[in-house]
Amino acid sequence: MDRMTERRRDRRIPLGCKVGIRFEGQSALVIGTCVELSVGGMTIHSNHVPRMDEVFELAVLPPEPGGAYQPLHARVRVRRCHGLPQPGLYAMGVEIIEVIK
Repeated sequence: MDRMTERRRDRRIPLGCKVGIRFEGQSALVIGTCVELSVGGMTIHSNHVPRMDEVFELAVLPPEPGGAYQPLHARVRVRRCHGLPQPGLYAMGVEIIEVIK
């Protein structure tokens, strides 16, 4: 996608960090990968198919466990979701509503 057709204003940083997702009403965490992070949101790959506008909490783990960085804990809202070429894997774009810590 070239600069003229890109509609997002914020720069996106490629990541590749693990993310733990807690959906309301589910006790088990869904594990995924945060592949991009920006000021206003992120792109997550996981095997969960969320509802549009679904709100949930997540924790993006730092790249090096035990390092100086803490997980990014946030409440987010789903803005898009589509299937990836790998069966059972989905990309969801989420908007950061609140940074919890």
